[in-house]
Order: sequence, then C-alpha cells, then structure tokens
Amino acid sequence: MPELPEVESLRRYLLREGIIGKTFELVSLERKPPGRNGSGAIACAKQTVGQTIIGVLRHGKQIALELNDFVLGAHMGMTGQIHIQLNKEPKPRFTRAVLTLSNSTDLILVDPRRWARFQIFDSVSQAFSKLGPDALDDTLTSELFTKRFSNRKSQIKPLLLNQEIVAGIGNIYADESLHRAKISPTRGANTIPMAELRRLHTAIRTTLNHAVKFIENHPDELGRPYIVDAYDERMQLKRKSGGFCPRCEIPLAINQLGGRTTYFCSKCQR
Repeated sequence: MPELPEVESLRRYLLREGIIGKTFELVSLERKPPGRNGSGAIACAKQTVGQTIIGVLRHGKQIALELNDFVLGAHMGMTGQIHIQLNKEPKPRFTRAVLTLSNSTDLILVDPRRWARFQIFDSVSQAFSKLGPDALDDTLTSELFTKRFSNRKSQIKPLLLNQEIVAGIGNIYADESLHRAKISPTRGANTIPMAELRRLHTAIRTTLNHAVKFIENHPDELGRPYIVDAYDERMQLKRKSGGFCPRCEIPLAINQLGGRTTYFCSKCQR
C-alpha cells in the first residue's frame, strides 16, 4: 500500500503536471467502477464534471483534490496509481477511471486490484477527519508525539500503523523507523522511556523525509522493499528472508505483529 512518501511524491507529480486551474470535462469508467461501492464511484464521477481543481492536498496516506464546490478524495488501496497523460496516448493497462481535463490531458486511475476509490467530501477537514496528525507536519512536535503513545499498552509497531494516532506510517516505514531508532517493534509503548520515544519521533521524520527524497530521485525504484541503513539516505537492505542488519550484520528477525510481516534486528533493536 502506498505510504506517506509515495503519496507525497504523487502530490508533487500532480502539481508538476499543472492540473491546478484545470476543469473536469468528461469522465469515463470501466464497466465495474473502481472501489467497493460501484454506484458511489459513478456518483463521484458525475459530480466532478464542470469542477475546477484549485488545490492538491495530502494528509498521511490520503490525497485529495480541492474543487470549486467540494473535495474529491482518492484512496489508492494496495496498488492504485494516478497518471496524467495526453488524451491521444494509449491508456495504461488496468485503467479503472479516466477523468478528462480542459488542457487535453487525462487524469487516469490505474489499479490492478480494484481497491482504489474516489470519494466526495464537503470540505478538506471532513476528508481528513478520521486521521491523526500528519507524521511530517511540524505541529506534531516530539512532546505531542510522546503523549500520543506513552500511555498505551499495545506493542509499538501496531500503534504506529494506527492512522488515528499518527497518519502516514505504513508497514514498511514503521519497520524502517523503528530500526533507525533502535527500538524493538514488540515493545509495549508504555514501557518505552520518553527519551526513546523522542528518538523514534526523530527517526520517523528522518526516514520519511529521506524516503520522499529517494523516491523523487529514483522513481524507477518506487515500491522496492528496503530496510534503511541508519547511516545513509539510501535504503540499502531488502526486506526478505535472509536479509541482514546493516549495523550488526546479523540476519534480520521476521515476525507477525498485528497481522503484518515485521522485519527487525534482534540485537540492536531493544
């Protein structure tokens, strides 16, 4: 599933493609519309015609287009992508929706697994109302971060994945951040000292910022699984059986936490 760095890269891509100020002129959907609610997807599409894009926003792993009269939210699911291309160009495989813009380009939703979806909201605040603070927002200070975790008994890794606590961290970057902070994913959050929680907050910001930069500079490597080397901006060690910790050079441990495969170093992550 796209996490904060991938969605931030998408937001920047849409801005570079110059969609601000463009108007939706036509919408076409595949026979089975994208999303779990097909009729809802059709309703969303009909409402966008005649609407002009005035903003491209991101909060956590969610992206939204601010339009004249409402907000069009887009959830990428596990495999969703958005492409901008000229009308005359062949549509990519697994195209689920084509929203034609006023500059002879198409905004195309591509999704092999059909989990991506659009949704209409009355406002930006409503679109992001179920999300906690954005992991890279400056308002999420280290003090606020520690308060959101310090009294919780659950293991720290599943808590990092809870988008209502902090928005934007998914399975891969939770592992990366915990590795950088030298904190075991199995520890109860309330057993982690404040100083270590502050270190985790710094590690999350560093990891996500490095990932955004990495994706911008290496778009062809988007989606490759890594453990971030704590001493390098590049993500160097693959999340796979037999992978090694870049600090200790011992095999990574693999565990299931909250139903998610978790990679960590049993030696340097305590």
